[in-house]
Amino acid sequence: MVLNDDQRRVIKALYLEMYFLLFSYAQNMLSDRSLAEEAVQDTFRIACAKADKLLCSPNPKGWLLNTLKYVIKNKVRSWAYHGNSLELDENIIPGNCDVLDIDFMYSDLTNSEDYKLIKKIALDKYSMLEAAKEIGISVEACKKRVQRAKKKLKKALKKMV
Repeated sequence: MVLNDDQRRVIKALYLEMYFLLFSYAQNMLSDRSLAEEAVQDTFRIACAKADKLLCSPNPKGWLLNTLKYVIKNKVRSWAYHGNSLELDENIIPGNCDVLDIDFMYSDLTNSEDYKLIKKIALDKYSMLEAAKEIGISVEACKKRVQRAKKKLKKALKKMV
């Protein structure tokens, strides 16, 4: 696992930016500080081993979060296999995303204004009128921006699959 200078620089920047958030997520899921640290370190070990996949991803932060989720699931499975009990909050993993997950996973797929607008409408349940008033545009302009943002997001998600 030999990284070139660019790969090393990008992964180091992601590490510095994401470590605390990933650690907080892992600690919340595992309820154990040392296991959480180990899970995050394993995540970045995998990121180094699969640097090409990470860096080619349209959303490296989401890639790291998904990798962390798999690392956590594997830790729980391993503990169960060895007769230890380690419980996992099934409301969070694997499928249901909380807002932190969504911010990690999708914020860099569209520009931030479009992302915030989609988030207001989809997650915060704003009406088009409420969203338009909040950002100071007409309802028709809001609808058009949402339509364009959804199209961009859909295209980006297809590339991820």
